[in-house]
Amino acid sequence: MKVMITGGTGFVGCHTVAELIRNGHEVKLLVRRPESVEPALKPFGITSVDTVTGDVTDPATVREAVRGCDATIHCGSVYSLDSRAADRIINTNIAGTRNVIEAALDMGHDPVIHVSSFVALIGQKYAVLTPCSEPGSPEGTYFSSKADSDKVARVFQNQGAPVVITYPGSVWGPNDPHLGESCQMATSILRRLWSVTPKGIVCISDVRDLAQMHAAIVEKGRGPRRYIAPAHNVSIKEAMGAISSATARKLPTLSLPAGLLLGPMKALDFLQCYLPFRFPVNFQAVYCTGLSSKMDDSDTRRDFGIKPRPLEETFADTIRWMVENGHLAPQLAGVIAKTR
Repeated sequence: MKVMITGGTGFVGCHTVAELIRNGHEVKLLVRRPESVEPALKPFGITSVDTVTGDVTDPATVREAVRGCDATIHCGSVYSLDSRAADRIINTNIAGTRNVIEAALDMGHDPVIHVSSFVALIGQKYAVLTPCSEPGSPEGTYFSSKADSDKVARVFQNQGAPVVITYPGSVWGPNDPHLGESCQMATSILRRLWSVTPKGIVCISDVRDLAQMHAAIVEKGRGPRRYIAPAHNVSIKEAMGAISSATARKLPTLSLPAGLLLGPMKALDFLQCYLPFRFPVNFQAVYCTGLSSKMDDSDTRRDFGIKPRPLEETFADTIRWMVENGHLAPQLAGVIAKTR
């Protein structure tokens, strides 16, 4: 099967491309910058792929990209918790989702996979997120954009179209071409900038497990479906404990109720809009953690036999890759840097 992929040079996208090719599929990428293809895919041994230059917000180039393909995976969106990215998020995520799904369905693609996020379903405290969960009304520009994009995809599902929605947690793992949120978070934690953290739950998915799930979903004739990605539901303290164990470094932190931190975080997000550097924490991360939502990936385990790999392995592989590629000082990685 030939699969068109948006966001194929991003973190989730490049791993999904590699997994599809390993499973015998052909791929075609819609990319904004052709020069980004080689560095994103070279670590996987992929030297040449079919590409179309364009943007998901341009219906004409989207139609060109889906032509000649059998299925689509829409990974392309602006993923950032940085308040300075608000305009790009608003202008890309919702319109891009509609453009890609419409064009793919018009060309008869089956399936059309929309990569959403668990944050599209959050909004109530202590919720258990399942494929049956409705989109929430979360606070924050990125979170609300994912909820609104999810609603767009569900309109097509309700019409019986073969649209599949996937819900990753916070995605970690090696080979992140853009050093995204998880890499920045790892760096801040290892620099001990997370001395105060919110109490609550974080949902963590390994990018390789997510890519494996996407490849398994590429099958015709199954109709509209939704899947929660393999994920660990852990407290911030447990997550930092796993990073501490992987690096053999002490990473002490004081856990406070998230409600106490939301006001200061909103103030920091406001200041962030006017500063050239990035704060290590932000409102959306604290807000999401404080809700203590949990992901129920039981359907994914049942249908595909995929379960999340050990959390410490995910963290260790992320940190090791960052050190090996010069993105993290070896001394911050503790014993991981010594076992390269």
